[in-house]
Amino acid sequence: MSLPVAIGDVIADKYRVDRLLGSGGMGVVVAATHLELRTRRAIKVMQPHVVASALCVERFLREARALSELRSAHVARVYDVGRLPNEAPFMVMEYLEGQTLLSRLAEVGPLPVEEAATYVLHACEALAEAHALGIVHRDLKPDNLFLTQAHDGLPCVKVLDFGVSKLLRDEGPTRTSTGAIVGSPLYMSPEQINAARDIDGRSDIWSMGIILFQLVTGECPFGGSNVLQILSQLANKKPPVPSSLREDLPPGLDAVILRCLEKDRERRYPDVVALARDLAPLARPDPEPPAALVARIERVHAQATKKAAMAIAAVPEVDASFALRADQAMDLARTPPPWTSPGIRTTIPAGGATRPSGDAPTETHAAKPRRAMLRHFAAATIVLSLSVSLGGFFYKMSPGDHATASPVPAASSFLLPPLPATLPSTGLSAPEEAPKEAKTVASAAASVGVVPISSGSTHPSTTGRTVFPQNRSTPRPPPRY
Repeated sequence: MSLPVAIGDVIADKYRVDRLLGSGGMGVVVAATHLELRTRRAIKVMQPHVVASALCVERFLREARALSELRSAHVARVYDVGRLPNEAPFMVMEYLEGQTLLSRLAEVGPLPVEEAATYVLHACEALAEAHALGIVHRDLKPDNLFLTQAHDGLPCVKVLDFGVSKLLRDEGPTRTSTGAIVGSPLYMSPEQINAARDIDGRSDIWSMGIILFQLVTGECPFGGSNVLQILSQLANKKPPVPSSLREDLPPGLDAVILRCLEKDRERRYPDVVALARDLAPLARPDPEPPAALVARIERVHAQATKKAAMAIAAVPEVDASFALRADQAMDLARTPPPWTSPGIRTTIPAGGATRPSGDAPTETHAAKPRRAMLRHFAAATIVLSLSVSLGGFFYKMSPGDHATASPVPAASSFLLPPLPATLPSTGLSAPEEAPKEAKTVASAAASVGVVPISSGSTHPSTTGRTVFPQNRSTPRPPPRY
């Protein structure tokens, strides 16, 4: 089978392939050097024959997304992703030197209790952050725990291969089909074997119990020559007590391992923080006290939980009733109003909540006209009609009245009180005072360019500017003298 890259190839115009680190059915891992920075990197490249599988590509990218969110020192860092010219995706990762715990176990045999407990606590620190962010590994095993050295030279275990991890907050349908079994049978939890969709962090705790059992005894609690035998033992057999296979194991370790391997996940440790508290007294006391290690795991878990809560809070929440009203408004904008088509009825869930598909409607409303708009329109029509009628009535005058008619609109008579029979200022009666008042109004009107209508003319004459009422239905304000 041809490899996707060869020694000496340059990936993405900046990574030169130096040597092959490992290969498998899904991809290869090569050591590369950044041409500009002169730093070593490990690059995982997918095999060409699996690029056509959308599921394999999705798992590859899922691993990159999961690793990019984790900041723990016990997780291999991801620096970049991309695609080769043949569309094969690649992932630029932290270059690690060391060996897997499976290789370590094959090299030295069962590990001392303190060493095994320390390695598992390192993995617990990585899982504390991952689980708080909603990431379940689902494929923990000694071959995915890499033993290397930290920057201070102390042993450090890093968790690898998040390719089949599950992101609990992913939206949309699940990535695996119903009935699909994901993981390694020797380390899979009962709920994984049953292909349960509600997998959570307790599935990884089961795997950690299997790993710890194997590190201190050199054997797996459930074995067999094929997958069916392994699954049969897991379903029907209780895990053996670790101290029955190795006599020098402390009773506290038996209790920790057996609680991790409870087939009822409700009886397991609720999270890796609780597991770390019970396992820490069995770990190596130097160079870091177990209490300090547990305190750091608790801080990592709390910080990651806070980060996940902030990420969820950053998504704006929309009131369900408001969203329903917005959807209805969009529907009305796209389609004619329902009352224009007789017989159309709309069904709306009671309370404004979105009704699940297939449920019967809880409340039905018939489409009705907009009564408020009709009432406003009717009121405006009545007011306008009255204004036209009253205006025409008061502006229409007989020819005999034009000689003494005031240019003031007749509508103002509703605002001014009628003249008394005897004027208090002159003592004259109203008929005797009227000619004098008319002369005064006429002279004032002429000063502003308005001439009263004479009794013998049919059209008003002008001296200067003449004002013709264009719409007799609209009252004009009285001129100010």
